[in-house]
Amino acid sequence: MKKKEGLVKKVKYLLHKINAPTRLHHFGPKMYQLWQHVFALFVKAECKLSYRRTTHFLRDLGFKVATKSTLQRYASKLKIPFWRGMFNLTIGKCASIFSIDGTGLEKTRASKHYLKRINSHYKFSKGFHFSIIVDKKGKIQGLRLRKKYRSDVKDIKNLYANLIHKPKVILMDKGYDAEWIHELFEDEGIKSIAPTRKNARRGFYRKKLIKDFPKKLYNKRNIVESVFHAFKQKYGSSIYSKNITSARSEIYCKAILHNLFLRTFNSWDIAEKQYISLQISILTKE
Repeated sequence: MKKKEGLVKKVKYLLHKINAPTRLHHFGPKMYQLWQHVFALFVKAECKLSYRRTTHFLRDLGFKVATKSTLQRYASKLKIPFWRGMFNLTIGKCASIFSIDGTGLEKTRASKHYLKRINSHYKFSKGFHFSIIVDKKGKIQGLRLRKKYRSDVKDIKNLYANLIHKPKVILMDKGYDAEWIHELFEDEGIKSIAPTRKNARRGFYRKKLIKDFPKKLYNKRNIVESVFHAFKQKYGSSIYSKNITSARSEIYCKAILHNLFLRTFNSWDIAEKQYISLQISILTKE
């Protein structure tokens, strides 16, 4: 019971910090509070459940949960500013080196084997476009989900504009090789590093990277690939929602849970190191 109450307290704490109302609506029967809907959406994202299975699962555990249609409505009703306010509370302290990259998330969960068994055809689609920016500790600092797959470069300005902490160095792959991107970060006092394409001849900052490319520093960019791998291993490579507003609610829930896990894991790691150092000091005194 203590663990169950702890999860509820975390949701209520985040909602209290962003000054969220107790209920979104002012009319009609007030059967549920906002934290109950948000908590159900977190459980849905963490356990990779459908809306219907989420309601059955939480009711079996003794929670008071709305119907699946109500959860669907709230998932599309809660907009990006609401989720971004909760997400920003999970960032905390961060490193000075950021990495940025994008990937595709499928719009269907059906496997090719299942489609073959039902004599259906697999429709190739890149699905949603998901871009993130992470620090070297693996914590997500910013994200953006697009309805259609686009170039990674399209999300640069949006991701940077919504950052709480500004980095000193940003690492990018070859897809971000553009002079205007280097100029954008240089005006903000940030060093941007991205491998140049073949036969690259134009651009002041691109020429500097060609002459003296910091390979050791650039190798730290693999942290964003590790985050994508861990993200898809935990939550799957597909989005359960087809509506873009519901899909954004789902992806923000997953990102918040990812950051909360890292904060808990890091606190455990620090406590363990302090305990070991204390034991060593005691042994040396003896």
